[in-house]
Amino acid sequence: KFIIFWKGKRKIMLRLAACTKILFAVMISAASLLAVHNSVLLFLCVIEGGLLFFVSERGFALKAGFLLMVFAALLYVVQLICGTGAELALLSALRMLVMALSITVMLFFTKNQEITAALVKQFHLPYRYAFMVTAVLRFVPDLLEESRSVREAQACRGYQAKGNPVQRMRGYMTIIKPMLFRAIERSSHMAVSLEMRGFSNGEGRTFMAYTRMQRLDYLCLLFAGIIFTAAFRLF
Repeated sequence: KFIIFWKGKRKIMLRLAACTKILFAVMISAASLLAVHNSVLLFLCVIEGGLLFFVSERGFALKAGFLLMVFAALLYVVQLICGTGAELALLSALRMLVMALSITVMLFFTKNQEITAALVKQFHLPYRYAFMVTAVLRFVPDLLEESRSVREAQACRGYQAKGNPVQRMRGYMTIIKPMLFRAIERSSHMAVSLEMRGFSNGEGRTFMAYTRMQRLDYLCLLFAGIIFTAAFRLF
């Protein structure tokens, strides 16, 4: 029964239009900025964390969510060290976590082509800017995979992260430099490829991705609005 429930929820998320998922991310981010109570932000974190369980690559999604939680904890500690009050520091860290998780959930359930098409068709964003957004989003998993490959290659050459924090930072340069050079090379290849495919001529562009909103999308947006309104009234 759990497997059937899990597949059903994942199927519903995949059936939603990209425009709906983008609006979800915007609504959650706006709610996190307007929230003044930590209980509301924790409620949003629980919802987003639950959605990560319905991702096809659940292990990778949960790992990404854990890393975001670690970063939020570090942000909380840094603010305490800088003299910020504990309640305000926790509020800022939770806001960052909620916004980051909303974008993460959207990316796991939406293809980059669908995001580009939705930004151009529904939000009427110029194609150049829409492509820049999706290109940045596409580079994030590529860079994560690139860093893993570089770490494994350097480990085969005898690299070990040992010593005090300063020595470790110096040692990380053996990983950062190859990643930086390969990222520059990749961006150069992408620029040449786009120029050869006529990227500058943006008139009359068509998209293969289907972005029209259906009845399910409107129902989900209405349901999300009711939940967020109730959350703000209760907490």
